[in-house]
Amino acid sequence: MTEEENTELPEEEVAEVTAPEENWEAQAAEFKDKMLRMAAETENMRRRYEKQIEDARDYSVVSFAKDLVSVMDNLSRALEHLPNEMDETTKNFVLGVEMTKAELARVFAKHRIISIEPTLGDKFDYNLHTAMLQAPTDEHEPGTVLQLMQVGYKLKDRLLRPAAVSVSKGL
Repeated sequence: MTEEENTELPEEEVAEVTAPEENWEAQAAEFKDKMLRMAAETENMRRRYEKQIEDARDYSVVSFAKDLVSVMDNLSRALEHLPNEMDETTKNFVLGVEMTKAELARVFAKHRIISIEPTLGDKFDYNLHTAMLQAPTDEHEPGTVLQLMQVGYKLKDRLLRPAAVSVSKGL
């Protein structure tokens, strides 16, 4: 074979190389469309990744926060059951428990752990409350909170524990 024979292109390749400019414009438009779609997909992936990082940072402490909620409950119960008469040592002990509860409340506020404490007359919200019992009454509309039995908590917008309540029902 001579060098001339080696450098010759098959006819279909020659036709492809010398294609009219309209074909190039169509290919360019197709490549531009693909590039724009890939750029949009990349942007969507970046946003999803940032959202996952934000959620991981915000909610990685959920189980720890749930454990702290029970500590707050125990401190509250201790303060609810104080003796009527206290000596100086007991008063100092109670003061320490109150200070500990106040510090825990400040930590909750700092980390956006919010208490859910519905009061008498509030409407029952199944997203935030759990009904422990229903009491028949004609004084309140059905589905009205009658009593708070246990405080609920949220971490930002995520429910840690619903508030336990008693709810009115019709007679």
